[in-house]
Amino acid sequence: MSSNSPQKWFNLEEQFYKSLDNQLLEQLRQREELEQTSESIMQATGISDKDVAAKMAALKIAPGTLAAFSLVPLVSVAWASGDVDADEKFVIDQAAKAAGLDETSQKMLAGWQSTRPGSDLFEAWCAYAKSLAASLNEAERVSLQDHCVAQATAVAKASGGLLGIGAASPGEKATIEKIKAALA
Repeated sequence: MSSNSPQKWFNLEEQFYKSLDNQLLEQLRQREELEQTSESIMQATGISDKDVAAKMAALKIAPGTLAAFSLVPLVSVAWASGDVDADEKFVIDQAAKAAGLDETSQKMLAGWQSTRPGSDLFEAWCAYAKSLAASLNEAERVSLQDHCVAQATAVAKASGGLLGIGAASPGEKATIEKIKAALA
């Protein structure tokens, strides 16, 4: 077959369109998977904001990893001081045990503790928390807010200060304020 033969050009064109079709099919499959995960998140959590569920799905949060996602504020407070030290990790791990994380969620949490997650993770949690808070009655909302703030404060105090005095850094305090605001 010569280099200018119609058959060769036809074969090249076939390869190009087959590759393009495969890419488009993969994008469609991924979009469908994200939509299904978003719908599952909405059903599992009771939130009705599709944008919030879509953000969570894009961050690889699924109904099975919601327990790890609930600990994002603690991880965010720990990283607010620059790194996660052993004492902060211990407090987070205790909260994880109390939450009953499965193996997948434990791996996800361990990854967040060893490698700083992007700010989009905490932003997605804040959006989720606002949506969740809107669905609760006042007593439930206050209880959830108090619980989250107490856990976050325990992480902030775990490694700083002398006898708990001045234990939280300015970054940790700012992150705790964001947690409060998300659940207000």
